[in-house]
Amino acid sequence: MKTSNNKILITGGASGIGLGLTERFIAENNNVIICGRRESVLQEVKEKHPSVITRKCDLSTAQERVALFEWISENHGDTNVLVNNAGIQQRMTISDQDFFQRAKEEISINIEAPVHLTALFIQLNALETIVNVTSGLSFVPLTSVPVYSATKAF
Repeated sequence: MKTSNNKILITGGASGIGLGLTERFIAENNNVIICGRRESVLQEVKEKHPSVITRKCDLSTAQERVALFEWISENHGDTNVLVNNAGIQQRMTISDQDFFQRAKEEISINIEAPVHLTALFIQLNALETIVNVTSGLSFVPLTSVPVYSATKAF
């Protein structure tokens, strides 16, 4: 991947690792689009980095993933890099009353979203690069975040 003059979509690009990637890619003379669930956090990034393009979306649902792809296709068809970064990590144990529901949320965002987005964005003519962000917890899992560790190993 060339490191400058790209148009890059970073899912979960407003905080954590995603924000670090956003700032680094801006510094390397790239156009950056970020998406996330929290409008206020997206706006904070936009205030700090006015060139960033933001889109509020919840990647836990297929409909929102399709809507994101359609919006990119229509408005930013020259996007050539997709960074599947969005993810959630929840502390839980199998004995928690809501274990299964919370596990499904992590699986939806950490596995289904990047797989679905990859299948969608591969149709974008300009796309050259797909980056999937994972975690060291895929190699050394923590028992307090078992589903997260497993999804990042995926």
